Amino acid sequence: MHLLKNHFWALLCLVFSFELLAQQVPELKVQFKDLSKYSKVALQVTEARNSVGVFQNTQPLRLSNSSETHFKTSLDGKYQLLDVLQTETQKLLLNRPEQLTLVIPTNSQEFIKLDLVRVNILAEGFHVFTSDQQKLPYNYKEGVYYRGIIQGRVEGTMASISIFENQIIGSISDDYGNLVIQPNKDTPGQMILFYDRDIKQSFNYECLTDDANTIDKPIEQRGIQAAGDCVRVYVECDYALYVNKGSSTTETVNWISAVFNNLATLYANESINTAISEVFVWTSQDGYSKTDSYTALTQFRNARSTFNGDIAHLAALGGSNIGGIAWLDVLCSSYKYAYSNIYASYSNVPTYSWTVEVMTHEMGHNLGSNHTHWCGWTGGALDNCYTPEGGCAKGPAPTNGGTIMSYCHLTGYGINFNNGFGTQPGNKIRAEVAAATCLGTSCGGGGGCNAPTGLNITNITQTTATGNWNAVSGATSYTFEYKTNAGTTWTTANTSNTNYNMTGLTANTLYNTRVKATCSSGSSNYSSTVNFTTSSSGCGTPTGLAVTNITQTTATVSWNAVSGALSYNFQYKLTSSPTWSQSNFTSTSVSLTGMSPATSYDVRVQTVCAGSTSAFSSTVTFVTQSSGGYCTSRGNNSNYEWVKRVNLGSIDRNSGKDGGYYNATALSTDVSKSSTYTINYQAGSTGASGTLYWRVWIDFNNNNSFADAGEQVVSVASSSLNLLSSNITIPSGAATAKVRMRVSVKYGGYASYCQTFAYGEVEDYSVNIKAAGTSINPNNVQNVIDEISLYPNPFSNNFNLEFNANVDQKVQYLILDPLGRLIKEEAMDAVQGRNTFKIETGNLVPSTYLIQIKSSNESYYRKMMKLE
Repeated sequence: MHLLKNHFWALLCLVFSFELLAQQVPELKVQFKDLSKYSKVALQVTEARNSVGVFQNTQPLRLSNSSETHFKTSLDGKYQLLDVLQTETQKLLLNRPEQLTLVIPTNSQEFIKLDLVRVNILAEGFHVFTSDQQKLPYNYKEGVYYRGIIQGRVEGTMASISIFENQIIGSISDDYGNLVIQPNKDTPGQMILFYDRDIKQSFNYECLTDDANTIDKPIEQRGIQAAGDCVRVYVECDYALYVNKGSSTTETVNWISAVFNNLATLYANESINTAISEVFVWTSQDGYSKTDSYTALTQFRNARSTFNGDIAHLAALGGSNIGGIAWLDVLCSSYKYAYSNIYASYSNVPTYSWTVEVMTHEMGHNLGSNHTHWCGWTGGALDNCYTPEGGCAKGPAPTNGGTIMSYCHLTGYGINFNNGFGTQPGNKIRAEVAAATCLGTSCGGGGGCNAPTGLNITNITQTTATGNWNAVSGATSYTFEYKTNAGTTWTTANTSNTNYNMTGLTANTLYNTRVKATCSSGSSNYSSTVNFTTSSSGCGTPTGLAVTNITQTTATVSWNAVSGALSYNFQYKLTSSPTWSQSNFTSTSVSLTGMSPATSYDVRVQTVCAGSTSAFSSTVTFVTQSSGGYCTSRGNNSNYEWVKRVNLGSIDRNSGKDGGYYNATALSTDVSKSSTYTINYQAGSTGASGTLYWRVWIDFNNNNSFADAGEQVVSVASSSLNLLSSNITIPSGAATAKVRMRVSVKYGGYASYCQTFAYGEVEDYSVNIKAAGTSINPNNVQNVIDEISLYPNPFSNNFNLEFNANVDQKVQYLILDPLGRLIKEEAMDAVQGRNTFKIETGNLVPSTYLIQIKSSNESYYRKMMKLE
């Protein structure tokens, strides 16, 4: 037996430290881990861990006793054979747990633990069809799909695992590379575990996208969609792949859906939602070219002029390394097709991870990204793995392997899934998906009805508890379910309320809960599962939790004693963090030290009795005092969502990402007491943000704090990326002074005025408050236009120019030829609101043109193509 060298090292993360001092009130020094660097998948696992606690542990693989040695040449002995325990996989397929810890042995003494959350990669209405049965769906029994991280390694790891009755397929990525779990083609029920970098074969794959025509998609009244759109993918498998999978439709779909699970995880980390809408399997000979990938792509487009999905992908094993190809940046166009000539096995070693790379790469072209060695990126080529496209110098050497849109597989660097797409390609893809108008808003069987959020359990006693959740727009009712953790049958209750009272529960028992919404369009997916434990007999939940003596860095927390208590589990965390830290005390108070000024914290407490514990108390939130001047607030990561525009009076700032905070106090507007004004605000997003949470504060009494009553003037949750509006009334008792206004947009919940949070952005402005009745001069309002659309593109005779204008103004457009020469210019009188102008182009010859739109001192550029 050949042992797989284990490249994973145990990592102990000390989340908090504390000191117990010999005094009446113990002191607890608080320290926290920064979550802003976590990937979207890692954050999802962390939040689930915080909500659920212990994940279900499962070990469905064991070391194989097989003595096969035919992998020795192809993998140089660096692999491990594993047998699937079908009794365990059948349990997982039956119960489909929301979270689990998967244990994978790597040799006789070591193992890897993965913390995983269940995902649904199959879109609503998913079906499988075959060439022998094209009108009747194939009866496919789907697997269960998970994504997550290596346990204890929240940063820099990623895992995608798909579980079927006799197979477990997936990959695990860290800084070392991609560890693959794949079926052994010749031994059913046996898996092979290996690093793909150890395969002794060079994949001389070439992507021919640059040889395909770049298509400028028509932008028909193209406005910005709400973030969270779903890219639904139609996947077609050629006959050669079907034969390779034992001429089994089920095995073929298992394989391609497992590949897609990994692909979907890679895109999820880039805030792009994807799902398979349909799989078509050629169970008879297909007619696609086996010698030229562009011919195969064109044949595929002609054969599938209509299909169930947003983009179509042909996964073909037929042919011999003829490359992959896809039309570039083609969402919502008639060229939304890609072709991947994949590998299925080499010397009986399945090349699953290579198939993932090829399909993810080609789909990346469809969604808008060029190769990393393209010279058009800011700063030129992004790496040195291939000859630059465009004649510029090579980029820098990649760190820990290349990214998905690179050619680094041709070098010793390789491609590491953990590196994702990289910043610029990722930004390009997110921008294109967020701007696409043809995408649906839900990937899973929700029919456009969103799953409820914010599920939490309160009022826990020995026999009762209350489930609460946030309302869903358009929901007519909710289905709330609960069961014991050991049970298999859910108790179901239907309600039109956003809460449900559970009765008849068993004391000191762990329960699972979940909820889904019902809308006129159908039912949503279930929410994430939330667990709670009922109180035990005689072990009461602490009451009277309070926080006093709050300073910049310290506070005292106390609660009422509970009869029969041996000690108390005290938990605390940053309000912005999903993760609690815990210490145990015998006293009923604790002194917190080492905190940050002007920061929001959460605390709660639990009773420990002989042989049992109570439920946790309700959470209490408090904010430490500021250190003088205004407290700081910022988003640690504004790459995904940011403050795009703020408009109040003469303030009108339209911007991109500002790194999480921007000090715009040099910009001010005059307001008068007892008057009402409209503030406009707009979010920027790269996609998949969903609901964003806005708050605005004005320091009306000019005391360098936003904590006073009435100073929070806006609190709005919205998934719209359009301009939002709220009214603000200046109190009659406000100070006559120039004061500060703070604008905050946050992902995942409302921010407090002094909070540093993971995702989003904060901007500060000045407001000059004047006496009631003062005439306010509305001058100095900047002329701004946005939401610009030009359509159709390409065009034949004329095209339309549309945009929003914040005020009546003059707008000018210029048409420039490929050499930058001015062909035509014209001024237009725009009115406040939406404007549409028809642009006459009868004297233009067929070519590509650059359109410049000028407003005040701002210019905007768009590329257009005129056809014959």
